[in-house]
Amino acid sequence: MVPVHNIYYLLCYAWEHAEEAPLADVGALEAGALQDMLAHVLVSGVAGLLRRGLDRAYVEHEDALGSPRGRLDVSATLKRNLERSSRAVCRYDELSHDVLHNRLLRATMLRLASAGVTPRLARELTNAARRMREVGDIELVPALFRRVQLHRNNAHYRFLLHVCELAVRCLIPEQHEQGFRFVDFRANEQEMGALFEAFIRNFLKREQDYFRVGGEIIRWAAEPVEPGAEALLPVMRTDISLVTPGRKVILDAKFYTRPLSIGRDGRKRLREAHLYQMFAYLKNLEARGQGAADAAVLLYATSGERFDYRFRLGNHELRACSLDLNQPWPGIREELLQLTYGLQRAA
Repeated sequence: MVPVHNIYYLLCYAWEHAEEAPLADVGALEAGALQDMLAHVLVSGVAGLLRRGLDRAYVEHEDALGSPRGRLDVSATLKRNLERSSRAVCRYDELSHDVLHNRLLRATMLRLASAGVTPRLARELTNAARRMREVGDIELVPALFRRVQLHRNNAHYRFLLHVCELAVRCLIPEQHEQGFRFVDFRANEQEMGALFEAFIRNFLKREQDYFRVGGEIIRWAAEPVEPGAEALLPVMRTDISLVTPGRKVILDAKFYTRPLSIGRDGRKRLREAHLYQMFAYLKNLEARGQGAADAAVLLYATSGERFDYRFRLGNHELRACSLDLNQPWPGIREELLQLTYGLQRAA
């Protein structure tokens, strides 16, 4: 399983936070639980927000006032017979810390504090939430994170809100109890696959400038015999396309508990589906004249296992190699850079 301190680096790149100084020193949590790492990041990040000053925004208020303020709501005033007491319903905007993104931060910290983190971190989460005195309660629903509107002046909230959203998705209500249980997403191949792919893409965008990094949809080199039949063909979309004048490399990031399959004879083998996938990418690009790829790379996340297999496929190179995520971060970074340098030298 990937160590928690490396998960932090993967998240920083996947969420495009690597350009800033790290929010928290997670080295001391190397053997800790994932929920402890998220709690530690939130405590450190919110402490920074409080020193800087929590973000504020205009919040609409409605009150029955003796002195008019803001917009007068005549209809509501008449319905409540407030004119008899010389008052009126007024709607006005006021700067407040009680905004959605602050509410989500506070509520996540309080929930995470009761979800199996260490007692020290539970106290620190609770104390940080208490310091957000002007921020109200909210019922935590993952969909609320999509309603937060960030801009240049509060963009520093983005990473912490990503951490909150991840924590909320991993917190499962306990049966017959009122508490929550944290489910470690590192055991979920689909979750980790999406994280690994985003990490590789953004790492290559940031740490090298030889290739242009993106993705593309590859059209099938198949002409429909009957109208409309092309709609039945599956979409071929690359994880990552590395492009420079005169060279293109298709890179697919894979995360599996067992990267290599085991044949009936007990020997390790590359996964057939992945080889067919890369073959289809290479041949359809070539047949379509869509900017043919010179090479295809299957990059597998591993936990200690290392391999690097290379093949010639006609005019193309095919490579299946590992990236060991169970090593100190400098080693991960160096392995990825060496892979990139190798692809450059092959140009």
